[in-house]
Amino acid sequence: MKLKKLCYLMLMSSAVSLAGVSTQALAGGDLPGTSSTAVVQGQLGHVYVDPYKFSPLVAVIDLGGKSISDVAVTVKGKGKKGIDIKYPVGKGQLDTHNGIPVFGMYQDHLNLVKVSYMMAGKRVNEEYKIRTSALPHLHIDGADRTQYEYEPLKVAMGFEDRFYLVDGQVIPPNIRDHWDWIPTQNIIDTNGDVRWHMNSDVIYDRPGGSMGFKQTRDGKLVFGQGLMFEMNQGFLTPYYAKYDFIGKPIFKRELPRGFNGFSHEVTEMPNGNLLLRVGKRDYVTPEGLRVDTVRDHVIEVDQNGDVVKVWDFNKILDPMRDTVLKSLDMGAVCLNVDMSKNGQTMTSEQLANEPYGDVAGVGTGRNWLHVNSIGYDPVDDSIIISSRHQSAVIKIGRDDQVKWILGTPEGWKKELASKVLKPVDAKNNPLKCDAKGCEGDFDWTWTQHTAWPVVDRGTVTVFDNGDGRGLEQPAMPSMKYSRGVEYKVDMKKMTVQQTWEYGKDRGYEWYSPITSITEWQPDHKTMFMASASAGLLEGDKAPEHWITEVDPKTNEIKVEIKVKTLTKHEPGYRSTVVHPEKMFNR
Repeated sequence: MKLKKLCYLMLMSSAVSLAGVSTQALAGGDLPGTSSTAVVQGQLGHVYVDPYKFSPLVAVIDLGGKSISDVAVTVKGKGKKGIDIKYPVGKGQLDTHNGIPVFGMYQDHLNLVKVSYMMAGKRVNEEYKIRTSALPHLHIDGADRTQYEYEPLKVAMGFEDRFYLVDGQVIPPNIRDHWDWIPTQNIIDTNGDVRWHMNSDVIYDRPGGSMGFKQTRDGKLVFGQGLMFEMNQGFLTPYYAKYDFIGKPIFKRELPRGFNGFSHEVTEMPNGNLLLRVGKRDYVTPEGLRVDTVRDHVIEVDQNGDVVKVWDFNKILDPMRDTVLKSLDMGAVCLNVDMSKNGQTMTSEQLANEPYGDVAGVGTGRNWLHVNSIGYDPVDDSIIISSRHQSAVIKIGRDDQVKWILGTPEGWKKELASKVLKPVDAKNNPLKCDAKGCEGDFDWTWTQHTAWPVVDRGTVTVFDNGDGRGLEQPAMPSMKYSRGVEYKVDMKKMTVQQTWEYGKDRGYEWYSPITSITEWQPDHKTMFMASASAGLLEGDKAPEHWITEVDPKTNEIKVEIKVKTLTKHEPGYRSTVVHPEKMFNR
C-alpha cells in the first residue's frame, strides 16, 4: 500500500514538473523537441499545453509536418451555460507557432476543442480533448487560496461573449516600505470563469508592479514592469514588453538609459510607436539639485526602442502648484497605500518639506504630478494626460505647448491659467463656476484616471475617482463617490461640455480612491468601466472591483461582474475588454 502511494506521488511530481504537454485525457506528451510515445489526436501532431511557460490555459496543436490553411478554432464552453470561444487562425500564426494556437481553456478541466481547417483541398473537422492543470494558489494573510472570485450580477442578451482582462495586484500593507507586488492577470468570461491566466513568473523577474496591460491593434498584449525610483540602484531596470496571448515573446526591453520609474501606462500609437509614462534619473533642478523625478515624464519610443520624443512636465507645467495636493486623502495617493494615514491631509508647508522621493509633495523630485494615463489624439498629433495630483486632464502638442486644461481653474498661473477650459451646458451657455465646482450637473474630475480621446465621437472619457472633490475632504468618507464621465471639448472656443456620466447615484459602494478606467467600446456602443478599488480604505474590509458596462444613452447596465477579493491588500488596477477573434487572425 505504501509502495503504491509512493509511486503515485512520484508520478504526480513528474507530471507537475513537466507542466506540460498533453495529447488526450490520460496520455501526456513530451516537451517540444523530444521523442514521444503518446497517442496523437486527429490528423495533426501532439498537443503541447503551455508551450512557452506563459499560461496554463493555452496550448498549441502541433502541425506534425502537415500543411493546412483556413483554420477556425472553437473552445467549447463548460456545462449547459458554458461560453464558447471562437476565433480564426491566420497562416502567419500557423507558421509562427508551427501549430494551431489554442486560447481560452478552463482550469483543471478536460477541455473540448474543435478545429476546422483545409488540408489537401478538403475540409477537415476534428475534436481534441486537452487536460489543463489548476491555477496556482497563493498563501496570503494565512490563507492558501486561488487569487480572485468573479460574481456575474447581470449579463444582457447579446453580451454573453464578452471577455475581460482583469488586472489585479496583491500589495503589502504599506507599499512605501515594500515593493513586492504579486501580479494577477486573468481573462474571464461573463460566467465569471477564468479562461486565461498569466504565469506571474513571466513578468515577476524583478521587484515592482506590472501595469498597463492592453490588447494592441494586431491582437497582442503590451504591459510594463516598474520600480519605485529610489530603489533602482542595485536593481534591474524597469522594462516594457509585448507578447502574444499564447506566450511567444515579441520583445522585452528595458527602459532607455536615463529613465526610470515606469508604471501605469503603455499606449500604442497608430504608427506602432509606444508612449511610456516614466521618470528621469539624475535630473538637475533649476536650483542645481540632482534628483530622480517621479511620474512626470512621457517618452515615445519607436519599434527599435529608440526614443523619438520626450515630454518633460517639469518644464511644461507647474511643479509648485499644490492646490489639489492639499485636499488629498494621504491614506491612498495611488501607488502609495498607507492605511495609517486614512483621511489625513497635508498643508502647503508640509508638502514643500517632504523628502525627495515617491511622496506626495510639491517640486521636482517628489510626486507632484502623478501621470496615470496617456491618450494619443491622431487628429492633431497630441497627447492627453491624466494627472492625479493636479486633478487635471491636459492636452499637449508635440511642440510641448499646452492646448487645454480640463479641471478646476484654482491655482493655475500665468499662461497656464489661460488654457483652462470654460464649462458650458448643452446649448453652449456658460455655466457659473467657482474653484470647487459648477452649477447644474457639470463637474470636473478629481484625482481621476484614464483620460482617453474618442476620435469617432469627438470626446474624452475619464474615470473620475473623486477623492478631494471640491478641493476638500467631506465630513464623512461615505459621502465620496466615483464616476465614469465623458466631455466634449471645443478648442476654438476653449469650452467644455459634460455629455455623459455614470456612478454618482451608486455612491460610496462604487467609490474607488485609486486606479480604475472608463473606456468607450465601439463594437457595442457602450461605456466600459472598472471601479477597481472600492472599499480599499475601509479597514479590514477587502476591496471590491466592479466591472460595469452600460449603454450611455440610458445608463442601462449591460454587464456587471463583481471581482471579489479575500484580503484588504488586493485592489484591482484596471480591467479591459479583449477580443479573441483578433488574437491570431494574421
